[in-house]
Amino acid sequence: MTGTKKLWARRGIAGLAAALALITGTAAASFAGTAPSAPEPRLSGSAGGVLTKAFGSWAGDPVKFQIEARGGPGTTKGRFQVFHGNSRTGGVVAEFEGKITCLLVGGEVAVATGVITRGQANLTNDKNTDVTGQKVSFTVHDDGRSDRLYWMWGFMNAPINDCQGTAPILKTSHGNFKVRD
Repeated sequence: MTGTKKLWARRGIAGLAAALALITGTAAASFAGTAPSAPEPRLSGSAGGVLTKAFGSWAGDPVKFQIEARGGPGTTKGRFQVFHGNSRTGGVVAEFEGKITCLLVGGEVAVATGVITRGQANLTNDKNTDVTGQKVSFTVHDDGRSDRLYWMWGFMNAPINDCQGTAPILKTSHGNFKVRD
């Protein structure tokens, strides 16, 4: 009897499954719980700053972002909150929150997209607009205490697809994000 046949004879079906897994390089279902799992990708934290002259008429306005997301494309769970104040009037340009629907992490950079579940924006200084249901995108570069981020809003006519981001050009002045690959 060959070595493999002896193994099958001694261990029955379980032995056969283990032998086949070794031969084919696949894991048997009974072994799935024994392998160490990789850490789940994450983006978490809160940070903000003052918009620079690159933001045109919004230069000088304070912004703050809070994002908690974990998982990957197809398995992402999380929430976000955004505040954009008007430095000239003391009013609010935009304030909304929502659900993160996709997270993609590569090294120190994360892209998170989501859908607004509640909020308003006042982009024309004459009336608030309900932005519920609109898509958003956040790109974060976790660079220690000098993080960078950028965003896109569906309600500003930016076409947004899941896990689509942009270069994170705003350097935050307070707060901190943590990105884990």
